[in-house]
Amino acid sequence: MCARLARVLAAPWRGASAPLAGALLAGALAACPGLAAAQPQAPTTGLLQARAAIVSGCRVSGQELAGSGVDFGTLDFGTHPSLFPAPLTAQAQGASGMVRLLCSGVVSASVAVGTGSAAQGNQRRLSNGLHRIPYQLYADANYNSPFMGTAPQTVLVPGGGGAAQVDLPIYGRIEPVAGGYPAGHYADQVQVTVSW
Repeated sequence: MCARLARVLAAPWRGASAPLAGALLAGALAACPGLAAAQPQAPTTGLLQARAAIVSGCRVSGQELAGSGVDFGTLDFGTHPSLFPAPLTAQAQGASGMVRLLCSGVVSASVAVGTGSAAQGNQRRLSNGLHRIPYQLYADANYNSPFMGTAPQTVLVPGGGGAAQVDLPIYGRIEPVAGGYPAGHYADQVQVTVSW
């Protein structure tokens, strides 16, 4: 009987008055409660909220997806005799040349360079076992603006706040000493932090 009523309810009721149609429907649902689930239901609708927040910032060019563990390049002083007569200098280089910052919405960035893993106070030192070579880092090729301790240096970003690239110069210098340094391979690791 319920199957027959379902077919009747699914068919258009031509000529049936609204009260009669309502009464027939109510009676059918009372006799066969399962018909209620079988009737087409009104769709459920609503709104999905979508949001995004875009902030200004900088990344090392070529490593835009990295926020930590960034490769700021290598400062390689090269190979020299122990008794080198003039200061040794070097510039930090990445895999494709000078390290560069890619910035958007930033007019200046602050660059802080740590003292390294073998420092004595604020004096950075390359190490080889028990031997040390003191060295200094600078923000300019004239060696006039040293990175003192962890005090930051300001790097101006061109473009007035639009998307722009700027060099991130880090220069190193080793002074010669009387008697030279013990032969060996010396190294240090220095943390670099860029903020804006």
